[in-house]
Amino acid sequence: MLGIFMVFLSAFFYGFSNAYWKMVVADRPFLPIIFNRGIYSSSFFLICCLIDENFSVFEPWLGASPALSISHVGLSIALCLFSGMGLYFFVKSVKESDVSLVVPLSSLNVFGLLTAVLVLGETWKYVYNWAFLAVLLGLSAIYWQELRFKSSQQLFRSLLGGLLASFFWGVSYTLFKYPIAWLGVLRFTFLLEFSVTCLVGLLLWVQGVRLEYLHQRPIQILALCLVMGSVLLHVAYQYARITQIVFAGKFQMIISLLVGRFLYREKLSFYHWLGICLLIASIYLIS
Repeated sequence: MLGIFMVFLSAFFYGFSNAYWKMVVADRPFLPIIFNRGIYSSSFFLICCLIDENFSVFEPWLGASPALSISHVGLSIALCLFSGMGLYFFVKSVKESDVSLVVPLSSLNVFGLLTAVLVLGETWKYVYNWAFLAVLLGLSAIYWQELRFKSSQQLFRSLLGGLLASFFWGVSYTLFKYPIAWLGVLRFTFLLEFSVTCLVGLLLWVQGVRLEYLHQRPIQILALCLVMGSVLLHVAYQYARITQIVFAGKFQMIISLLVGRFLYREKLSFYHWLGICLLIASIYLIS
């Protein structure tokens, strides 16, 4: 239960962040904002790593840091860069479309479930069939109104961006179990943020984009949500099964839809609320 509770807390921060992205990137390029957010988060986790290395402050909660190997660091960096593509497609899509269109599909995580069962060899329990059915019915209800009233071009663009984000995030977040074991929670979280920040910096350099002054408060809020969400999620890997984390993470989608409702006045119809109830039911089934 402790692991699932941590996933819920993590999903709260990630869910708010996912919806808040739209406000932050609404009238400005999104890559410089991702880069600035990465500077904050990377610096924070670097300081935490240095403090822990010298004073073992976090060892009672996170355990001792394991010995490093070049092969493990290399594989971890590759997985971090793979995960970074999920952020790219998500922010790009949420900038162009409604939160209620992008978030549900990006949070579907069927790719994470398949990776957990086929790659990690986790057991698919019978109750997961009902939980997965509840998720599919919930998503169908959420998209019912969109299929009827949105233009096909806008809907396709939103679905494609959400699906690509779901693929990169679903596979990588499931496999994060390995680099967390190889590097430890703090080291891996720093490596993840630093790798993604370097990737975005490279994209900015290739595109010839010059960094200009950006209002920092919204970026700092995104960085804070990232820090809290990442730490809670990565610690949860030590206490819960991957399949439990995948299903409990659906709480993130619920938070995003509710935040989108209040921040952007995106209307939630009866079908949206029905979908949210079904998603809550799927979480209850596996908790």
